[in-house]
Amino acid sequence: MSKGEIRFNCARCGSDKFEFPSKNPRPNDVITCAKCGASGRYGDLQAEAVRQAKKHAEKMFKDIFKK
Repeated sequence: MSKGEIRFNCARCGSDKFEFPSKNPRPNDVITCAKCGASGRYGDLQAEAVRQAKKHAEKMFKDIFKK
């Protein structure tokens, strides 16, 4: 993962290509893996993005203050 970037992969097949129901999906909209067809709620993806961003920020701050 590069700085400022969070990537998501399908838990089933590992693909990073997803189909969204609209240009601006809502939390309850279903997104689908473009490769294997696995699906999940967009809101769950948003929540995971927040968790990963917080974890990444915490690590950055720890690394900054170690020096």
